[in-house]
Amino acid sequence: MYKALIIFFMITNIVSAQHIREDRIIHTTSVYLLSASTTALVYNRTKSKKKAAVYGFILPMMVGVAKEIRDIKHGDPDVNDVIANMVGASLGIITIRITL
Repeated sequence: MYKALIIFFMITNIVSAQHIREDRIIHTTSVYLLSASTTALVYNRTKSKKKAAVYGFILPMMVGVAKEIRDIKHGDPDVNDVIANMVGASLGIITIRITL
């Protein structure tokens, strides 16, 4: 019975993870790449971890918010996309800061 419960919870967790929309994954991934690149480039030029983190977060977020503003007239704006952008930007900064 114990093994059956473990398998049941593993399956339900896998199924619930499938509810993330593909759009959110694209937002997170693209902003992650932009954030990691920006953070690395700024650090290589300035050797300042603080500046690299600030620019690595602000620049991708500005791009993401600009895209959502564009979506007001030409698409489907969503606050959750901005949250996905924040996750991607944060992960990009964390990844580069770990390697510095």
